[in-house]
Amino acid sequence: MKCHPEHRQQHRQHHRQREKGAALLVVLGLVAVIAGWASTAAYEDMLSLRRAENSLDSNKAELACLSALELIKQGLIQDAKEGQIDSLDEQWAQSAPPFPVDNGLVAGSIEDANRYLNINDLINVQGKVDMTMLPVFQRLFTQQQLDVRLIDALIDWMDADSTPFGYAGAEDDSYFNQKYRVKNAMLDRFQELRFIQGFDDATLQVLKSSLRVWQRRSGTFSHVNVNTAESSVLLAMFPLMTEADFQKITLHRPYQQLTTLQQATWAQGAVAQTMVSHLSVASDVFIVKTHAIFGRSDRTETFGLARQGTKLTWLWRERILWQAPTTPINKAGQP
Repeated sequence: MKCHPEHRQQHRQHHRQREKGAALLVVLGLVAVIAGWASTAAYEDMLSLRRAENSLDSNKAELACLSALELIKQGLIQDAKEGQIDSLDEQWAQSAPPFPVDNGLVAGSIEDANRYLNINDLINVQGKVDMTMLPVFQRLFTQQQLDVRLIDALIDWMDADSTPFGYAGAEDDSYFNQKYRVKNAMLDRFQELRFIQGFDDATLQVLKSSLRVWQRRSGTFSHVNVNTAESSVLLAMFPLMTEADFQKITLHRPYQQLTTLQQATWAQGAVAQTMVSHLSVASDVFIVKTHAIFGRSDRTETFGLARQGTKLTWLWRERILWQAPTTPINKAGQP
C-alpha cells in the first residue's frame, strides 16, 4: 500500500523537527558544559591568584619580622656602646608605634629577660637541684597562690637522676599514660612546662608574670637586673623585703652599681647579702617580639638574644600562631 504524498511530506517535516530538536539539545548541553568549565577555570584561576597573593604577603611578613629584628639588634649594640647599665628608662625599653612598609605594617617590641627568674636556675651544672634557688621558687609559688609541690615535678623533669624529688616528685613512672617520659635536662621553652605533671594553662598564665626560660652560659647562673626586675621576683629572692621596700627600690632606679643599693639604709634589712650575687644592674638576655601584617598575612614572632658586650647571639626563634587580642598591631593598623 502506497503512502499518500501529503503524509510523506508531513513525516519528513516531523523527522526534520526532531533532528533540529536533538541538535538544539546537543548545542545547549555543550554550552552548559563549556559554561561550567569556564566557571570552574575562572574559579581555579582566582584561587591560584589568591594563593600567589597570600604566598607573597606571607613572604613579605616574614621578611618584615626579620628586618625589624635586625633593626632592634643594631639598637641593642648601640646601647651596649653607650653605657654599662640597663634600665626601663632607656630607648630599647620604650614602646614604639607600628610603621608602614610597602602597603603593610610592622611593629617590634623588646624586653629584657633579666627582669624575670630563669626556670633553668633551679638546676645546677651538675644536674642537681640548686638549694640556693629552691626556696626562691617556693616563695614565688606561695606568693602566686600556686601549689608548691609543683616544683617537685618540675625538678624531676630537669634533674639528671631518676629519683623522685620531695613529696610530689614525678619521674618516668608518673607519665605511664603519656607518649613521652621526663626530659632529664633543662627547659628550652617556657611552653615546655605544659608537658610537666600538674602544670596547666592557668598555672602557666600565672607564672608568665615572673618566670622565663633561657639557656645559661656554661658554669654560670642567671642574673636578675635590679633596674628592671618585677616586684614578685625581688620579693621571692629576698624574704624580708616588703612591697614598700620594693617601691623604694623603684624610686631610686636606675642603679649604676649594686653597692649603691647595698649601702642604702632602708635596704639593709631587706636585701639579704646571700642573694646579692644573683643581682645585676645590666641585662644580658633580651626577648624581641615582631609583628607584621601584609594583606591577609598576620605574622608574629619572638626571638631570644644573648648579649655579651656588643656581641649578640641568637638563642631561639618562635612563631606565635595564636595570641590574645592585645597585639602590637590591630587590624586598623593602630598600636
